[in-house]
Amino acid sequence: MTQEFRNQLEALRQRFITSLPERARHLDNIWGYLRHMNWSLQGFAALQQFVQKQGEAGASYGLPELRAAATQLEDFLAELHELERSFGGQEYARLEEHVKHLGRVMMATAQGIAAKDSLPAPIEKHAYPDADGKLLFLIDPDRTLAALCSAYLRRVGFSVEYFETPQQCMQRLYQESPDAILLDPDFERAGLQALGSLHQIKELVPPNTPIVLMSGRTDVNAKLRALRAGSSDYLIKPLDMNRLIDRLLQIITQHNRTYKVMIVDDDPDMAALESEILRYAGMDVISVHQPLQSLQQAAQFNPDLVILDMHMPDINGMELAVLLRQDPQFLLLPIVFVTADTDTRLHNTIKALGVNAILTKPFEATELIRICEQALTQTSALKSRVARVTQHTQLPQKINRSYFFSALEDEINSSAQGEYTSALYYISIDKLTELSQQLGMVELITLHDQFCQRLDESIGSDEQWIDLSNMVTCILAGKRSAEFHRQRCEQLRRHLNAQPYTAHNQPIALTVNTGIVLLTPLLGSANQALLCAEQVFEANLASQEPQNLPDSELESAIPVLTKVEPDFSQIVFSRDLSLAFQPIISLEDSRIEHFSVLLRLQGEGGEAIAAKQFLSRINKPVQRIELDRWVLQQAVSAIANNSATREQATLFIHLAEDTLQQSTFFSFTANVLRSSRLRGAERLVFMLEENWVLNHLHQTHEIARALHDIQCGICLTRAGENPAIVDVMDKLALDYLRLSPSLTNTGNNAALLESLISAATQRDTKVIATQIENSRNLSSLWLQGVRLFEGFFIQPPDEGFHLQNDIIFAKEFVQGNGFSSQ
Repeated sequence: MTQEFRNQLEALRQRFITSLPERARHLDNIWGYLRHMNWSLQGFAALQQFVQKQGEAGASYGLPELRAAATQLEDFLAELHELERSFGGQEYARLEEHVKHLGRVMMATAQGIAAKDSLPAPIEKHAYPDADGKLLFLIDPDRTLAALCSAYLRRVGFSVEYFETPQQCMQRLYQESPDAILLDPDFERAGLQALGSLHQIKELVPPNTPIVLMSGRTDVNAKLRALRAGSSDYLIKPLDMNRLIDRLLQIITQHNRTYKVMIVDDDPDMAALESEILRYAGMDVISVHQPLQSLQQAAQFNPDLVILDMHMPDINGMELAVLLRQDPQFLLLPIVFVTADTDTRLHNTIKALGVNAILTKPFEATELIRICEQALTQTSALKSRVARVTQHTQLPQKINRSYFFSALEDEINSSAQGEYTSALYYISIDKLTELSQQLGMVELITLHDQFCQRLDESIGSDEQWIDLSNMVTCILAGKRSAEFHRQRCEQLRRHLNAQPYTAHNQPIALTVNTGIVLLTPLLGSANQALLCAEQVFEANLASQEPQNLPDSELESAIPVLTKVEPDFSQIVFSRDLSLAFQPIISLEDSRIEHFSVLLRLQGEGGEAIAAKQFLSRINKPVQRIELDRWVLQQAVSAIANNSATREQATLFIHLAEDTLQQSTFFSFTANVLRSSRLRGAERLVFMLEENWVLNHLHQTHEIARALHDIQCGICLTRAGENPAIVDVMDKLALDYLRLSPSLTNTGNNAALLESLISAATQRDTKVIATQIENSRNLSSLWLQGVRLFEGFFIQPPDEGFHLQNDIIFAKEFVQGNGFSSQ
């Protein structure tokens, strides 16, 4: 069945590729219409929408060149529209160039010239048993994209009926009601006109039938209109099929689910009253009058919500809440306290447990229902956020790329001379290009799955791996001797070569080879380490004998990068440099109010180069100070000019040591803030590394005093790498504490972690967790009082978080609920 599904996906892609010449002609017609109608708004909208659809299709069908060409044109059109520029002269020439380039790429793709990437990974049917028997109506004007979406939905068990227009769907609704409706409202030359049909559709279906909109438009106006029209969610194209399926099942389940509530109260009359109220609201309720029996009852009943009385015999409500949360099954269980005690201090103590609400007796029935429904909704959103941040592939030791390369950078930067060091293994096969041409893309993906499965079977506890592309993987191995790494790599190579693989239902033998690089600071960056490992691998193929890099030869063996970034003196700030904004997410609030400011350099190919890879080239103090001033001004302008962030958002900014030693910089900062539209204290937070602080305590005090004088904050980063930091926290006026990944992810020192969080909590210092890979780690940190975490996996730094364009998208991504109230 899996092979049949792969064949189906490939057939859909080929059908789309076959349609590209006709689409190219349609593009030419729209362009001609736009020129001859004197740049009418109708023609401009048609061009925007057509280009957007091609970008979606390029992403969905694994055609990177088509997607890139469409995205470039779409961005240029958006820029013209935003700046309200005329379409004459240079703008006209550039626009025509983009249009013609897209047309050429479409024709080249149809002729098999353009590159093809892999299709989205097939979905296993057994992974979504709740989808069986659910009927979906799909409305989309683009048949090719609708066919791909339908294939994935049917694969997991949904029954799908497709309609090209809302009118066709409404005729069918007179005969049958679906479990959910998927609608793309972007009909050509109609903008969001299809939203008018949404009201008519809602009148023809039961009130609880969810309608999910899916569109390539990310602007606030589109989402607001969708919300007001009555949509249940708004998904951005191109669609992540796993996310689409998860979201559909979540919405359908929420509309049809009966929540289970357990009430623990030693007063039978009060428990009976609460039970009747919640049963009236449609909930399944049990009441427990013996508090000590509640843990056993919870394990059997598996409630979605627990209501606790405070004062009970044998065990009070707070003790019971702690015991419930200690069970991994109930880490995120919503808890509501109902008590007649009005003591403010007691209420504050209860809130410190992380409970969802406190209701004081006597209360109104509607208030109890509202608080319970709110707690269930909040917890559902929290679980969705946790799942998104900590999502893994089905292979347990395989991690996402952002985390892998971040861990690789940390290993390189923290490595020291000694007998033991970490290493990067590069593993692939001989004659990969020839094999790809021989097998074809679909069969190569099947072979790659076998390759990864076999590799995963042999991965050790101190090893983490990713697949870079088909039949190419990398392993980050823990600190061992150089000889150990050589023997370990040879062991992996033999294991991967031991048994034949299967392609086209026939056995096939592969020749697996490896390349090893020992990780030291001499490598400089993760990209450099990867390049070295790949070159060692290529050398091994050429000699057909395993090669390696011994410690004594490491420095001389590092290859020289052929691509040299420009000297800083040649860099023009606004042309060559840009900023990205990485969100810091709250586990309890759907709003995004904190952002780390990330500096990026534009490479020769247009890629965004991370600061670590080029800041070392700036060796003059005056240049670093000049750069910090530019970053500060650009970041403040970006956040002040955005209505979604102007009132609340906080920026976290790194400064160079040379800048920190300039007292005039703080006066400059104060002037920048005064001249901006930002109001309120601590809108800027400056980050200091833990090791630097421990070595410059006196200077840190002076900096903290200067920052607080101008109403800015201070954040200690990589906290916990040196246990001595706990002893000096009393002397530091910190606003934020950003924990080291070694504490938040690996959990090597639970006692130190607890001490840091406790010390920060006592001083009202907000704690930020970083690089969370395991959902239980995140839940555990939440229970200890950590409410903020760095959104590393939501928007990887190498892709950048662009405040002006993506702020609304990021909010919805984190919420896990398309239109949560704010």
